[in-house]
Amino acid sequence: MSAPTAINPQQREGVLESATKIKQLSQEPGNFLIDLLVQQQQFTSIKWLLHFKIPEMIPVAPKGISYDDLSSRTGISSNTIRAVARMAMTADFLAETKDGLSTHSQLSRSLVEDQDLANWLSYVVNRNVPMTYGFIEATERWPNTTSVTETAFNVSSKTELSFFDWLEANPKMGTEFGEYMKSQAAATTDGGVEHLVNGFDWKSLGKATIVDVGGGEGDASFALVHAYPELRLIVQDLSHAKAGAQAKIAALDAPIKSRVEWQEYDFREVQQVKGADVYFLRTVLHNWPDDGAVKILQRVVEAMGPSSRIIIMDMVLPTPGDKRVFEGALRQKDLMMRQAFNAPEREVEDWYSLVGKVDKRLELVAITRPEGSVHSLLEIKLRN
Repeated sequence: MSAPTAINPQQREGVLESATKIKQLSQEPGNFLIDLLVQQQQFTSIKWLLHFKIPEMIPVAPKGISYDDLSSRTGISSNTIRAVARMAMTADFLAETKDGLSTHSQLSRSLVEDQDLANWLSYVVNRNVPMTYGFIEATERWPNTTSVTETAFNVSSKTELSFFDWLEANPKMGTEFGEYMKSQAAATTDGGVEHLVNGFDWKSLGKATIVDVGGGEGDASFALVHAYPELRLIVQDLSHAKAGAQAKIAALDAPIKSRVEWQEYDFREVQQVKGADVYFLRTVLHNWPDDGAVKILQRVVEAMGPSSRIIIMDMVLPTPGDKRVFEGALRQKDLMMRQAFNAPEREVEDWYSLVGKVDKRLELVAITRPEGSVHSLLEIKLRN
């Protein structure tokens, strides 16, 4: 049975948290170990099915296809296909008709037919998870490193390049990563720009200039200028985002277009815009260990005026044991960032520590997480 779609996200989160807590309280050690094996085989089965493109051959219920027909199409034993498919079914991926034909579950149908979900799933099984297999070796080789070239990614990909340098050297992989990021954004709402628009009192700023540091093609800035007619946005990023940003700006209505500007800028260099009302960094600092994040923020501080503020939108890891499902979703991202960049997602005390390292005049005055968002908004000001 697939998850119901009628309940709202908050209700669904509550159901999942309760079900997870009941399961954890009910498990004995042996059940836990078996569950680990089940999850591993579920993942392996789904990866295997995708590799041989079997989900693409399976029709939607009530139609189905026999395992013998799948065997004829793939050259793989029908017994093997059946065994793998039935393991995947324990995760609600695929199903069978009453007469034993292979068909899609609601979940597997969504993951095959929705291109965003399909891209996301493909990247998870072919890139994200294999990277985790290099984590132990990377830690053994570089136990205390923060270098971006001494990571689980370097081990699993057999490269001495950093993650982003590797993407630049392998354009096909760069495109694949870009599609993965876009797919994640399109397929989920917990990281959406609506949480930015509604999560801070932007209207109180009045006629303000906001510098969107590392803002890519400007999607977050476009959402703000549409919602708040007095704001002026300056989007800054490296040259790879220029063409896409300029095309999007050109498509804006004239009154909005006049309030958006795109600048080529490396946030490790001297900040070009001095004394802006707000310097905004959305999901930028989690790509960087503390030493790199400190340098990025110091460039901002150098440009700030007395009333300027920094607003960061990024993850703040929850208190351990608070909400297991929500916490697990964020902590897997924390480990993924460490495995790719040696950069952490940060807990509350980590953010206070980071701000203190940047400049003693800075004060972290507020941390809020908009309802339904995986990201929090952090407001930082200069002390009087």
